[in-house]
Amino acid sequence: MAASILFYLWEQGRKEADKALKILPDHVDMQVRDVLYTDVSADGAKWEIRAKTVTYGRQDNLAVFDQVAVMMIMTDGRTYRLTAEEGRYWTATKDMEVKGDVLVISDQGDHITTDKLYYTEKDKLLHTDAPVMLENEKIILRGKGMRLYTKTRRIELLSQIKATMKTGR
Repeated sequence: MAASILFYLWEQGRKEADKALKILPDHVDMQVRDVLYTDVSADGAKWEIRAKTVTYGRQDNLAVFDQVAVMMIMTDGRTYRLTAEEGRYWTATKDMEVKGDVLVISDQGDHITTDKLYYTEKDKLLHTDAPVMLENEKIILRGKGMRLYTKTRRIELLSQIKATMKTGR
């Protein structure tokens, strides 16, 4: 009886170990859970990227995030909080792509929602060609395509623009 109990426990432990062991593809150098990645750009802007999981491939300089939350702290102190289901961050260029329930909140209280969004470090530009909604305490703007220049805070909706003014209550 004792031998059969020990054998059962041995088999259960082996099954759990098999579940924990995951073989990574050749292009992935590392996979981490519950990660905080911090980077500072050449001009002093700071990125804090949190994610449930991240896989990193050194050959492509690419970090792939699941359930990502980004805090962009610009050199003048302005901030943008960004959340999405998944993201890609190229560590060499500091460019980023996020997809799935993308939400950007500025420190001024502006909310931007879209399905996908790109950040180009060279131009300090958040941009998309997808439908987008911008909302703050005064107005709701909807359109297709957007450019947000983070350095100047200039925002452009590119087409199919509809605006709704909010009324005081």
